[in-house]
Amino acid sequence: MESGVSILDPEQQTLSDNNRKLPPEAPIAITLNGEGFAVFMATPEDLEDFAAGFAISESIVSNFSDVLAITLHEYGHEGKSVNLQIDDELFFVALKRRRLMTGTSGCGLCGLDSIRAALRTLTPLSPHPAPTTQSIGATFEAMQSKQTLNGIYGGGLHAAAICCEDNILEVREDIGRHNAMDKALGAGLRSGKPFDMVITTSRCSSDLVQKAVSARVGTLAVMATPSDLAVKLAQENCLNLYSCNRGYSFTRYS
Repeated sequence: MESGVSILDPEQQTLSDNNRKLPPEAPIAITLNGEGFAVFMATPEDLEDFAAGFAISESIVSNFSDVLAITLHEYGHEGKSVNLQIDDELFFVALKRRRLMTGTSGCGLCGLDSIRAALRTLTPLSPHPAPTTQSIGATFEAMQSKQTLNGIYGGGLHAAAICCEDNILEVREDIGRHNAMDKALGAGLRSGKPFDMVITTSRCSSDLVQKAVSARVGTLAVMATPSDLAVKLAQENCLNLYSCNRGYSFTRYS
């Protein structure tokens, strides 16, 4: 065996870990008209996009024009909050679905007031032309070079992108998969650019399908096999749902 430090040397491994930048995570509160609504553990970047996408994907508002103002507040190491100013009528409807518990980075349904609210009523999409698996594969590959934060921290972050006719318009990243998708949707809505597909590096549960349908996106492409409920909801609501199995194979579920 050659002399020197083994790659399995515990001390050497510790030094390597200590020198590595780690993805940031912080409590992020979303308030409506100054009233607390939800708290998430998220990557504290692109928070105005996050709040805008969350408002649309969770059916708090039906159009981005319903958001009158977005205000970011910082509280040092304690976290940040984003306030959405909306019409009073929409505000009181939203309070009935208020999340009372802190959401984790990986869960999109923590603390809902009732089980019934987990599967909200959706308005089905109009049939949308389905992209080819080749174009989806190329889009996933192109997104990798646009994951700025993932490059800085060497991994540990999910990414989501909104696309129009195979062109990536916006890419957003977060330690939470739901947060990344909301950020990408919000970025697109705030830009005013039309988009017809959202892709994400995460697995797909039913809530991601609900977010895509609520945001009126025709196609959702994910990196892993979706749940049975996700496929059922996609079929019922005319959403094109694709799974890219880590780039090795593609499946169209609806």
